[in-house]
Amino acid sequence: MDGDALTYALCNGYIDHWLLAGPVATPVRDFERFAGPDFDLRIAQHYRHALPDIAGEPAEHAPFTVGAEVGRWRYWHCGEDHFIDVSATYRTPHYLRAWAYCELESETAQQAAFRLTTNGSSDVWLNSVRIHQHEPCYHRQLRSETFAATLRAGRNTVLVRIEAVAVRECPFAVALRVSGEFTESAVRLPTTIRPVDRRQLLERVFDQAITDRDLFTREQPIVLRWPIDAVESATLAVRLQRPDGRIYAEAIRKGAGGARIEMGVPVQFPEGDYTLVITPHPQELYEGNMRIQRVLPIALSRNRYADTPDGTYAQRRIEALLDASGRDDSIFCDVARMALGKWQDVDSARLAQQLERIRQRADCSDIYLCGLLGARYRFGDHPEFPLVLREPLDACALNFRYWHDQPGSDAMCFDTESHSILFHTCEVLAGQLHPDRIFTNSGRTGDWHRRHGERLAMHWLKQRASSGFVEWDANCHFEENALALTHLADLAEDDTLATMAGAVLDKMLFGMAVNSFKGAFGSTHGRAYAPHIKGAYREPTSGIGRLLWGMGVFNDSVLGTVSLACSNYTLPAIIAAIAVHAPEAMLSRERIVGTHEDFRYSGALGTEVNKVTYKTPDAMLCSVQDYHPGQRGHQQHIWQATLGPEAVAFVNHPPRVSEDDAHRPNFWSGNLVLPRVAQVRDSLIALYWLPDDDWLGFTHAYFPLYAFDEHEIGERWAFARKGEGYLALGAAGGLRLITHGLNAKRELRSYALRNVWVCQVGRAAVDGGFEAFKRNVSSQPFMFDADAMTVEWVTVRGDVLRFGWEGPLLRNGNVEPISGFKHYDNVYCTSELGAEIMDIMLGADLLRLDFRLETTHD
Repeated sequence: MDGDALTYALCNGYIDHWLLAGPVATPVRDFERFAGPDFDLRIAQHYRHALPDIAGEPAEHAPFTVGAEVGRWRYWHCGEDHFIDVSATYRTPHYLRAWAYCELESETAQQAAFRLTTNGSSDVWLNSVRIHQHEPCYHRQLRSETFAATLRAGRNTVLVRIEAVAVRECPFAVALRVSGEFTESAVRLPTTIRPVDRRQLLERVFDQAITDRDLFTREQPIVLRWPIDAVESATLAVRLQRPDGRIYAEAIRKGAGGARIEMGVPVQFPEGDYTLVITPHPQELYEGNMRIQRVLPIALSRNRYADTPDGTYAQRRIEALLDASGRDDSIFCDVARMALGKWQDVDSARLAQQLERIRQRADCSDIYLCGLLGARYRFGDHPEFPLVLREPLDACALNFRYWHDQPGSDAMCFDTESHSILFHTCEVLAGQLHPDRIFTNSGRTGDWHRRHGERLAMHWLKQRASSGFVEWDANCHFEENALALTHLADLAEDDTLATMAGAVLDKMLFGMAVNSFKGAFGSTHGRAYAPHIKGAYREPTSGIGRLLWGMGVFNDSVLGTVSLACSNYTLPAIIAAIAVHAPEAMLSRERIVGTHEDFRYSGALGTEVNKVTYKTPDAMLCSVQDYHPGQRGHQQHIWQATLGPEAVAFVNHPPRVSEDDAHRPNFWSGNLVLPRVAQVRDSLIALYWLPDDDWLGFTHAYFPLYAFDEHEIGERWAFARKGEGYLALGAAGGLRLITHGLNAKRELRSYALRNVWVCQVGRAAVDGGFEAFKRNVSSQPFMFDADAMTVEWVTVRGDVLRFGWEGPLLRNGNVEPISGFKHYDNVYCTSELGAEIMDIMLGADLLRLDFRLETTHD
């Protein structure tokens, strides 16, 4: 193709600059016809074609057509991992296709080696001839294939098509590397945007912009910055924009070295997800058709965080409902409006849309059906109860699929711990509501479904009572557990089931209380998502803590708080007291053991979890000990230090740079290869052993500079202070603060395939001033043998710790247990696994949880 073009160099052989069309997502309407263990392969074979299936000459902002779909080619600049990554979550089944195009300038006619890496299937066309087909493979893990092709001298067109079957989260990415002799500007992208020099200057200026945080709270200015050493500049526009395109603020300024553009403060705007969109000056954008932009995702929080107990429960209950009713995030906002009597504000259209998704059995339908059935029970007799929730809700409930062995094939997930109890709860509530009706999906009566749901729910409850939560301290799933358990405790007609649900909810909330610090549920987590582990403001149980013990913050995770606020459940006072208790030093050990069936949940890897939490008035350190080191991880959050609601630090091994939830693990959540971790009170060792061909080649720490009162970063140690709490992080592979990109000034990297990180928390009352803490920690170096994968560390507490990839943890020459703990072992509760009674004590107060309930459901 002749005409104007953008030019770029290869990056270590990778093509990092592309034109992208799509993804085009085709709904799989007749999903049941493809049912079976190989459904994804059968869907791919049905939709796949040998031809590229796209029309239109590729050029930036030029149109393309795919069947009836019309779009425009867009520019894509890969991240440091070299991937085009358009991963996303699809609540109903879809067939995905996307196309990437570039032109390669070859110095001579030559045989070149290509290496293509992707999650699914792909085809490559060189100069309009298909030269490679990446066979359909839908296990979602990356797979690389190498092939050779002949390049002609001069310009060569490259078209890559990637395809995937999306059912829930769907990694959808591709990277292409080429070896050969190329010109300095080997990559050429045709463009309709002129003048090209101006367009590429703007791109470079846009790429220099950073934010120093993901989340802006209350009165913090929303600021976009340029590094002081940026040499190029341009006048541009910045918009504060919601993902749906609504614009809330705009500024026209010059982007240049040291520039700082303020967009207001969060209290001026609705709370939630936003983007900072950088574009050319409006005149250049619209009149000159300079259609380029850069998008930086951020979030805003308006609500005040409470790090000390605040208000009475009655006050906080109304506050929780008012907060939820002022949002538009989900049907639980409408449930809050019903509870407050704000019937005129209930959004019947949204309720109808949600019922349609439930009818389609979209992913997470169990969550929303549970909430709507609860609303029917609690508010269904009110004369203003929406008509859309009467007969249509009944029809949905009668035709729903309540368990994986019932008829149907869909995108719903039955296997995780939280979803399982939600399905059982829905079945109990629907069966109670329609005992004599025939449920059209199963052909069974409502009474049969009630008894079936009660039996499965009681089995689930007994497992949690006996052995704990397999998705241990999983903040997002604890919120869903709260939804299910409040509905069972409040609305189940079987008294035994209701009582057991309340007792298990007490147990779950006790665990939250022990592992919380000033309202932050800063524990290790069996499952976690990136936005939820970067601090307490967006953590899904923060609202639950704010409601129940007055610490935390109400946020857009409303289903747990609304369900609790609408229920008759009463939190035992001792649990609230434990949550706000600030002992001088609290050591807690916990062990969770599950059956093989339980550990289907969450990508869990085994039958035992051993946790340690150490908490003082100024800091908390949490970890899971020796959890399957060397195995592939999923969403497990292995360890974390917490000094405040935003002052948190943790380390993980990322597989790629995307933070999208479709990647499990991703840049911050989970580990591609799990570390071996051990903790002795306020000191922690984490060994990381990466594969020789690791894609990124580093482990990294989340270390948000803005959240600390002081910090200092050296070659091997990083220190931080928040209030009177101290933190030290050390890495044998050295430390590098990242100052560019989407994680600028909150990421510390350590480039080493074999590495050890150590963490020490401290406090002024024990360690004196911050300078003394830094001096004392750094004066006791840790000795790491990378070949043997062993470390020796003399901690600031005087302990000599020896630990390796294998063998025990030695403390001063003696074996320190890192497994085989009691179920709970702390100052509040000592309980063996399988105990039918749990005594929880604080001072003279005692709470006895009795799980010895007689039942006929077995």
